[in-house]
Amino acid sequence: MINNLRQMSQWKYKNVKSFYYLREILLLLIPRILYRLALKSELKKIEKYDKGYIQSRVNYYNKKEDRFNVSKNSMTLRGLKCRQIKNIISSKKNGSTKKHTTYFFDLYKHFSFFSSNKKLDFLFGDVTTIPNTPSIVKSRPIINNENSILINLNKVRHFHFINDERKFIDKKDMAVWRGNGMNSTARQYFLENYYSIPIFNIGQRSPVVDKPWFKGFMSIYDQLAYKFIFCIEGVDTATSIKWVMSSNSLCIMPKPKYETWFMEGKLEANVHYIEVNEDFSDAEEKIEYYLKHQDEALKIIKNANNYVNQFKNLKREKLISLLVMDKYFSMSGQDDE
Repeated sequence: MINNLRQMSQWKYKNVKSFYYLREILLLLIPRILYRLALKSELKKIEKYDKGYIQSRVNYYNKKEDRFNVSKNSMTLRGLKCRQIKNIISSKKNGSTKKHTTYFFDLYKHFSFFSSNKKLDFLFGDVTTIPNTPSIVKSRPIINNENSILINLNKVRHFHFINDERKFIDKKDMAVWRGNGMNSTARQYFLENYYSIPIFNIGQRSPVVDKPWFKGFMSIYDQLAYKFIFCIEGVDTATSIKWVMSSNSLCIMPKPKYETWFMEGKLEANVHYIEVNEDFSDAEEKIEYYLKHQDEALKIIKNANNYVNQFKNLKREKLISLLVMDKYFSMSGQDDE
């Protein structure tokens, strides 16, 4: 019985990718012409919303204000599909080619609304540098990022919100973290130097190492039993930040360096999350402070929840995505094609 409950808790707040893949594969069967015929009516839906808010987000994701040309490596919708098929075949042969299937599905779905002769540049995966040519990406550095145009890619993994059933006051007076401890120097330093702090339950989930800070998997449900949850950037952003900020626990982290569709660059320290030094040297002190000032902690949680709420209107998110793409094609001189 206990084992069954543990298994249920592991899946309670997980996105189930099998349903995602099934839905996206079925959407591929819809003729692309139906998408293109629907574009004008989709873009007109801006009239239903706050235009100023919509446009501010479009311009945040796509900061290009000068005309540009796509590169010789840019692709049409058909080219994107052919590339994905080649990647799948190649990955089955040698296993080293990354398929990036979820990235493909998310970009293909939005790209399908535009005429078949339009081209775009894109980079899949964890992008931490600025491309030479304006390109569609999932992630980018927060500063000097004009050539990085954000679209919500791989969202089945990265855009995950929860309904936290536990109140902050009922949670453990501790901070928790689990994750890949080898994909960033910040995470390695954090684990090696702070794993033994009494009010920290932090540990490496993967890869398996013979170190005292290796503690294996901990479900989101179990992590939500703690008042504080560390969100530490890996290769790019901290994936956990979305579900943590939608919970009744406090997000605690250094100032972020990278951002995604979640607009991490707009988060305010000690308004949406607790900011600590890059070396985490003041983390214990900050936690002790908010344990003594729980009214302030609750204000940050409320602000974080409100920040998350703006991403929950799926129809509006779709409109913003299409407008970001539309601006890309317009600024690259493809608006009349």
